[in-house]
Amino acid sequence: MTLSESQKRTVGQVLLVFAIWTFLAAFSSSQTAVYLLQRGQPIMWRDMLTARFADWYTCALFTPLFFWLARRYPIDRKSWRVTLPVFLVVTSLCVVVKYAVLIPIEHSLGIYQGSTFTTELARNFATESMAFWAVIGVVHAIEFNRRYREREIAAADLRARLSEAQLEALRSQIHPHFLFNTLHSISTLMHRDVDAADTMLTRLSDLLRLTMQHRGQNEISLRDELALVGEYIEIMRVRFGDRLTVRHAVRPDALDALVPQFILQPLLENAFDHGIARTSGPGTIDITALTVEGKLEISITDNGLTPTSTARVKRHGMGLANTRRRLEQLYGPAQSISLERLPDRGTRVVVAIPLHTSRLTSPVATSVA
Repeated sequence: MTLSESQKRTVGQVLLVFAIWTFLAAFSSSQTAVYLLQRGQPIMWRDMLTARFADWYTCALFTPLFFWLARRYPIDRKSWRVTLPVFLVVTSLCVVVKYAVLIPIEHSLGIYQGSTFTTELARNFATESMAFWAVIGVVHAIEFNRRYREREIAAADLRARLSEAQLEALRSQIHPHFLFNTLHSISTLMHRDVDAADTMLTRLSDLLRLTMQHRGQNEISLRDELALVGEYIEIMRVRFGDRLTVRHAVRPDALDALVPQFILQPLLENAFDHGIARTSGPGTIDITALTVEGKLEISITDNGLTPTSTARVKRHGMGLANTRRRLEQLYGPAQSISLERLPDRGTRVVVAIPLHTSRLTSPVATSVA
């Protein structure tokens, strides 16, 4: 018979409780043996071990009850005035029940024949009550720790789902913005070059098909990301014609690194719209990627007109701001993105993220750790 995970966990807990009570019985037996040796008295091993183990195992019978009470009526700051009296009554009843069970067992085993329920209860009520309260304290500590871990897991799951929702929201902002710009370009081409507009529409269809293949993934390999933006670049080739040159310098060891899906498209769009589109001559865009000291560095450089102020940086608007927020959601402070003007002409944007090839399970927490 195959046990489920919950059944295996229950069996494991039962065995653990049994082992703990067995250890306590053995430890108590050793203490009794040392005491008898110190006094020079003979040790009746059978009677002594039988009595000690019977004593502790009858205590063990109440462990499930104490766990149930700790979960149902925990002694905490909110409810201790109600639950404390409940535990006082229950422990008193447990002591009574214990000796009601223990005395007949001892008599049937041929030990302590002269003991009676009344005398044993009167002699041991206080010490047994304290023993039970010690057990209740341990049980509460275990339960508080369990609830703390459950809250931590729930909080981590909530943070992860919140990050997923935020990332999805940011990603959903990119696609309409990109689609609007591309469809606007297609609409413009329809009035002067129908074939070019048809080619651009086909490329757009191919690009959307690729994005659907990675739907629901926050990260994909740089190799797949380059394939995605490759379709976007082909769309832009229709728009800019022969004057556009795109060069790639990607190190082989960087291709398997994971990057946020569609992270390069808004950066390339900025390079096209604020760089290449603003110059009448040949336009060049360089895409480079390399690994440096545990980081993946990706840069996109264009040779468009260099702005004379920071106005162009501000005009980059949603694309760059959205990219920065996505990186912060995924990698926290372990990421960076910078935009710089080149001395002669052109602009370069550099993205640096932690180098990794396995997908993050908790977007921010995992990357920061």
